[in-house]
Amino acid sequence: MDPVVIIFIVLALGLISGIPVAFCIGMSSMAFLLYQGYPDPMVIVGRMVDGARSYSMMALPMFIFAGALMAYGSTPRLMRLANMLVSRVPGGLGAATLVTCGFFGAVSGSGVASTAAIGGIVGDEMLKQGYGRGITAGILAGGGVMATLIPPSLVMVIYAGTTGVSVGDMFVAGIGPGLFIILLLILMNCLVAKHRGIGAGTRVIYTSADRIKIVLDALLPLFMPIMIIGGVLSGALTPTESSVIAAVYALLLAVFVYREMTLKDFLKATSESVVTSAIILFIIASATPFGWLMATQNVPQLFTDALLSLTTNPYAILAVFFLLLWILGCFMETICIIILVTPILFPIVTSMGMDPVHFGVAMMANLAVGGITPPLSVGLFTACRILHCRIEETFPDVLYIVMVITVGAAVTFAWPDLSMYLVGVFK
Repeated sequence: MDPVVIIFIVLALGLISGIPVAFCIGMSSMAFLLYQGYPDPMVIVGRMVDGARSYSMMALPMFIFAGALMAYGSTPRLMRLANMLVSRVPGGLGAATLVTCGFFGAVSGSGVASTAAIGGIVGDEMLKQGYGRGITAGILAGGGVMATLIPPSLVMVIYAGTTGVSVGDMFVAGIGPGLFIILLLILMNCLVAKHRGIGAGTRVIYTSADRIKIVLDALLPLFMPIMIIGGVLSGALTPTESSVIAAVYALLLAVFVYREMTLKDFLKATSESVVTSAIILFIIASATPFGWLMATQNVPQLFTDALLSLTTNPYAILAVFFLLLWILGCFMETICIIILVTPILFPIVTSMGMDPVHFGVAMMANLAVGGITPPLSVGLFTACRILHCRIEETFPDVLYIVMVITVGAAVTFAWPDLSMYLVGVFK
């Protein structure tokens, strides 16, 4: 039996058995080396260390920590600003939730964190205004997963580290598709709210003084993404340095400006960030020897040759990739898909002349759908826990969200300028 086949057999059996993904990846690499007989299996340890100690990967734990700290004081202020901006549209609370998810994604980089933080504030109120549990959970999860596109996205840092593309370019390229999909979700929310009479008569009237106060309160949290992206694009900061500054800035806001974080809160945010970071970095470390084995066994080239033997039409190939990523997103976590699939697909799209930054952003948009599609659907499960409902109760309303994000992802794949226009502007 070909040793490469052993890798995929062990990986598939492990995933089906419910073994954590990081262990499945490590076991498949070890099985390959033991079956082949060389090199020494201890090479896996060295490769794992190399993967985890990458300088660019140091940005991950600090961005995660910054997002956890921003929940204290900053999130409610962003919510009030978003509510004021879209209070006149039908279903204003749902639209405000989506806008706030965009704001929070720009300071946390985590979809689950966005869903949890915003859902804890507006979930019950949305239900009181007549939003069903399905559409509420869908809006929270759909808005939350936009953190995969809106900078500083954690998964974009991982993609950039895997492929060697510029983190700054990825951040800028994600702005257009992220805003586009959020606008589509807001439009869908408005149509549903108008059709069902949701939120009728609940519009808040803001005086000029109220508007000025709300804007001023939100300025400091909104300064964080400007600071991060501006620092990276100007070359003044590396992504890792900007992540440290973001964490320090978030801590200063929570403790000294808003004074809403106690020592107990700080310890809780720290411990949660450490656990999350450890899980992500362990997956990355386990996937490093896996990717190395894929390269040494020429798997990407074999996959390329097999696919091109079926069709050379670039649109057909992209359609296959889109469907593959959409399906994988239903069953695997986004970070795992990026690490496992990117080394195989990346050489194909670059050989077709597709810009690697455009492909990365299109891939992120595609995988965002997986956050709300069972059986994995981490974002949807998070929203359901907040709303105290079962995932089955979200159907069929959540399918509207799935459809909108799928359309947005398809447009991102097919229309390069949506992601690449701003990259050209800032170069």
